[in-house]
Amino acid sequence: MSALASHPAAASDRVAGAAFQTARPRAAPRRLAILHVITRLDRGGSADCTLLQAMGAARRGHRVTLAFGPSATPSPLLPAALAERGIRFLEIPSLVREPAPLQDLRSLAALVRIVRRGRFDIVHTHTSKAGALGRVAAFLGGRPPVVHQPHGHLFYGYHGPIGTWLVVQAERLLAPLASRQIALSWRGAEEHLCRRIGRPGDFTVVRSGIDLRPCRLARARRGECRRRWKLSPGDFVVGTLCRLEPVKGAGELLEAFILAAATQPRLRLVVGGDGPLRGRLLDRAREAGVADRVTIDGSWLRPEDLLPALDLFVLASRNEGMGRALVEAMAVGVPVVGTAVGGIPEVLEEGGAGILVPPGDPEGLAAAMVRLAADEGLSARFARRARARAVTFGAGRMNHSLLNLYRRVIR
Repeated sequence: MSALASHPAAASDRVAGAAFQTARPRAAPRRLAILHVITRLDRGGSADCTLLQAMGAARRGHRVTLAFGPSATPSPLLPAALAERGIRFLEIPSLVREPAPLQDLRSLAALVRIVRRGRFDIVHTHTSKAGALGRVAAFLGGRPPVVHQPHGHLFYGYHGPIGTWLVVQAERLLAPLASRQIALSWRGAEEHLCRRIGRPGDFTVVRSGIDLRPCRLARARRGECRRRWKLSPGDFVVGTLCRLEPVKGAGELLEAFILAAATQPRLRLVVGGDGPLRGRLLDRAREAGVADRVTIDGSWLRPEDLLPALDLFVLASRNEGMGRALVEAMAVGVPVVGTAVGGIPEVLEEGGAGILVPPGDPEGLAAAMVRLAADEGLSARFARRARARAVTFGAGRMNHSLLNLYRRVIR
């Protein structure tokens, strides 16, 4: 058993104080027993969101259990979650992301045991694989109310036609096992409904929340961050934080930079993240003669270690549930460019808080880079709008909405 699995699970004794209406007291909301199920707690938006939800509920006095699979590169939020009173961590070694029939059966049996023993008020499942096993386990383990949060979807950009068809069929079959599905955006809900997954009343939009404090404080570290990345005062730095794989548009971002750099000699590109495309991207930068202006850091960075150094953040994804890295950049006060996929248009208020371009369009991305590099006033206006818009995505708002949703589902 790993250190995560054996972490103490002391329940929190904190109870929200009583509120009063004139002379008549109102009872505090009762404590809930909540089970979260997720495949892994690796770096990434779904794990970070899940950990913030678990910590938020525990801090409000609820009893939280988090069941998860092995994690190769744990989320940077995990140490804080492990230190939080009221969260019990249960690692299921067989719970892996890729299809594995025998391991999946073991995981299902383990989850059924957890559900039966836990007497949970609500089961909250996350992502596709854990969402499938968790929903079935809740059905077999006593049928507590279930909310399912896909954190996006796999309907395009991930699999070929057959794989996508299988995903859609599975989600259609599993949809009735959840009392409610949580979408990160209205478009995310629509993309499920147009494939006949669930019904309109099944979906509630809860924006993925971030901890705004580190991002807001990070702006003061701009000089330090730029020195770390060996940037000159006159450099206009374009950057991103993402996994280096096709669905994140890493290739399109580099091609856009190559086009823009031809007319903008002060442009630099800094990419934080790792993945299967890293070697290919470095080779392409050398081939195009811009290797000395491109930095691809293969380590996983904290947002506050890179974002303050940037003059422009670009998220070029082909499929994106919402784009947490985009919101983090906005909270730091960096102007942003995003592709018009998934929840990104809603995050950017359809172009009011940042520039939107079509997915798979390096020329459009390049034009946006050149436009903002050439117009300091426009960049400053977008930065102000982005920072104001980011407040909407605070973790506190997410957790407040989520707990209200739990209580509605339980009732």
